[in-house]
Amino acid sequence: MKKSVAITLGVVIVGAGSWIGATWYTGKRIEESSQRHLAEANEKLAKLTPLFGLRIDQIKYERSLFSTQARYGLSLVKNDKSMDAMPAGMIEFDAVIEHGPFPKTALSRGALAPKLAFVHAEIAKTDNLKEVFALTKDVSPLISDAMVSYSGTTSSTSRIAPVATALQGNSIDFSGMVITGTFDRSLEAVTAHGVMDKLAVDGSKSNDPVVMAITGMTMDVNSRMGKFGVSMGDSDLKIKRIDVTRKGDDIKLSLDNFGYGVKLAEDDKNINVQAAYQTGDITVNDVALGNGQAVIKLAKLDGQAVKQLSDTYNQLLRQIMAQTEDEGLKDEQIQTMLDAGGKLLAGNPSFSIDPISWKTPKGESKLNFTLDLANPPDIKNLTPQEIAVQAIKRIDATLIISKPMVQDLATQYAIKKEGLTPEKAAEEADESVRQMAGMAEMLNVGKNDGDNIVGKFTFANGMGNLNGKEIPADELFSGLLGATGMGGMDDDDEAMPDMDQEEPAEGATPAVGVMQDFSLDTVSSLLDDMGITANKMDGNEGPVLVLDAGNTGASDLRLEFLCNDFTEKCLDLVMTATYKTKKPMPLKAINSWNQEYRWTRAYLDDKNQAVLQMDMNAEGGIGKDNLQILLNTFISIAEDFNTAAQAAPAK
Repeated sequence: MKKSVAITLGVVIVGAGSWIGATWYTGKRIEESSQRHLAEANEKLAKLTPLFGLRIDQIKYERSLFSTQARYGLSLVKNDKSMDAMPAGMIEFDAVIEHGPFPKTALSRGALAPKLAFVHAEIAKTDNLKEVFALTKDVSPLISDAMVSYSGTTSSTSRIAPVATALQGNSIDFSGMVITGTFDRSLEAVTAHGVMDKLAVDGSKSNDPVVMAITGMTMDVNSRMGKFGVSMGDSDLKIKRIDVTRKGDDIKLSLDNFGYGVKLAEDDKNINVQAAYQTGDITVNDVALGNGQAVIKLAKLDGQAVKQLSDTYNQLLRQIMAQTEDEGLKDEQIQTMLDAGGKLLAGNPSFSIDPISWKTPKGESKLNFTLDLANPPDIKNLTPQEIAVQAIKRIDATLIISKPMVQDLATQYAIKKEGLTPEKAAEEADESVRQMAGMAEMLNVGKNDGDNIVGKFTFANGMGNLNGKEIPADELFSGLLGATGMGGMDDDDEAMPDMDQEEPAEGATPAVGVMQDFSLDTVSSLLDDMGITANKMDGNEGPVLVLDAGNTGASDLRLEFLCNDFTEKCLDLVMTATYKTKKPMPLKAINSWNQEYRWTRAYLDDKNQAVLQMDMNAEGGIGKDNLQILLNTFISIAEDFNTAAQAAPAK
């Protein structure tokens, strides 16, 4: 044998031996680290799913020289009796691990640099998943290919199988989904890009008939572990079009270009969060509603406090799930959460909406809102009202409503839904917008500024300001907390009224413009301001005002005072409109009215006349402005009731 040939053959033998040796060593290294990686994965799953728990178990692991055959099982860990309804069984995955440094499939795909492994994994067909495999026509529902480098970086491509099936007139058509991504173990960094062409569900033959189609969906993730132990980065979801039809409810909706994105960023101390939503054109029942966006921001969140609050929350969830009985949160657990929340407030975080907006060709309406928070001292000893006052450092809010936009939307709706002529629909929409603008001025929730209704609210240094009217903090927050049921007294003694306390002088009121009962003179004055003529007469329980029916169409319109014989105070008013029709209004029409209008009640009296009534109560105090709104509301509804009474076909 020639010397050159011998040398070449020796090189080949040494190279082949080195390759085989490296392959054997890589396979052994993968096997030795598999249990450690499995334990790490289960630890992460436990943190990600504190309410129930997922676990991965290794069922089989058979290593040969060039590859390994493995099977893993994913199962739900039930730790509470209430989870008995959760699905049982295990989802099993088959994995073929080709050992490096040169896995054959990686080489065939052009990856020439050395790799630790190429892994092909797919859901296995087991008895638990026979029905799923039937939907995917015996193709594994999930298939994944991954190339793993020696540095710990993984690039992968996963495919969710298409599904097309029909049953009893209902159908599902799913195009499948492809997800590509990378994972860098050293940085705990993840990138992913998912694409789905179509998901169509036709449930028109089901008990809840709905037809829905989602097309052109993409998902993107780009994140890494931050310095505070919280993932930082961006995530986005975009959908080209959504169509939904519910024939039973006569709803047809379409939405173009929906988008949602979250950005998390950090500096040396804080975490900042921004969530943005946007929609293209929305159409409901052939009415074009326009498009909108919302941007929500959380800034100056103390990073260490966020991490502690998250860990505390997850720990409490695991403790609750481990309890054999539903004991709720204990006092010390609640205190732990409050302490963690207090540390979060220590960084003076802020919340803002910048903006929420809605736009049509006729105009744009939007809300801008900023809330700056502070950490109240000695929070444990403060009442809810004191916490609210001291925790809120500043509020700035501006609401702009475009009157042409609202009028245009109302006009379109009246044409499409109520069948009105364009002229009549525009006339009614214009009247509704003028009433809305007038009510906004009357209640001081907005000022008319050209084509817009503008409302502004600020709060700072213990004083609120609503459109130029100052509101002390005590008055502002006592009202808000009282409405939410949080404004109670600290103990039972303070909650009880003092029976020995002197009654207020006759005619005195707790606040300007607030009535403690209904005065005949005051109510008559309000009616006069509304341009309604009233004639007084005596009633069984108090005075009665017989009103000019005006445009209500009523044969009799009256306001009855219900007074207490002992105190002579009138705490209740009943407004009644009676209608004479050629034939009695059908009960079906009256029932339909009562289902739709919650402010009033309708019925037939003993003469088969249609009657409409509304109750008003002054117990605890009622503002004059509020009473005038109620009176106006009844007059407006009475006009609508007249139309319904005249149009309803008699049996």
